[in-house]
Amino acid sequence: MRPQALTELQLDALREVGSIGAGHAATALSQLVDRPVGLQVPTIEVIDLSAVPYVFGGPAQVVCAVYARLLGDIGGGILFLATEEAALSLVDLLRGHEIGTTKLLDVDEEDMLLRGASVLTSAYLAAIARMADLNVVSAAPALAFDMAGAILAAVATEVDMLAEQAVLVRTAFLDENNSVDAALFFLPDPGSLATILGRLGMA
Repeated sequence: MRPQALTELQLDALREVGSIGAGHAATALSQLVDRPVGLQVPTIEVIDLSAVPYVFGGPAQVVCAVYARLLGDIGGGILFLATEEAALSLVDLLRGHEIGTTKLLDVDEEDMLLRGASVLTSAYLAAIARMADLNVVSAAPALAFDMAGAILAAVATEVDMLAEQAVLVRTAFLDENNSVDAALFFLPDPGSLATILGRLGMA
C-alpha cells in the first residue's frame, strides 16, 4: 500500500494513533523529569521519503536525530528529528531551565535527548501495538547530529530501507511558557502500513 493512496478515514485512524501516543508520551516524560511536560496534539501527514530532510529546512540543515529499527510484526524504522537549536531548547525544557541556557551538548545532555526521543517513539509504537493488536518494539536507538540529508542517507543505508514514503507525526514539547518543535517519522516497510490499517479495520 502506498501511503499517498490513503483515504481520509485511514488518515483519521493514523491521527488517532498519533494522538494517543502523544498523550502517553507526555505522561511518561513528566514522570521521567519529575515536572509537567506536555506534547501538542500532533498533525499527521504522508510525505515522500526524499522530502524528509526538507521538513526542517533542507538537506544541509544540522539536526538532532534519534533512529531505531522496528522489530516484530511490522518492519521499517522510526526517526525523531529536531533542529540543533530545538534540541538545545528541548534539553532546557526537560530540565526546567530557561530556554537558551544550554549552549553546547555534553554526554549528559545527549543522554537527556536520547531518553526524551525514546519516550516519544516508544509511546507511539505502543499506541500502534495496542490499537492494532500487533507485537512491535524498537531496537536500541542511536543518536546523531549531522545534516538532515546525511542522516537520511545513513538510515537508508544502515537498514536497506525499502520505504518510499514516511508518515510524519509533527508535534511540539510544551511547558507553561515554551514550545519546542519536533517531528517523528514512521518509515514502514512495504506491507507494514497495510497490516496496521487492516488490524484497525481500515484496509
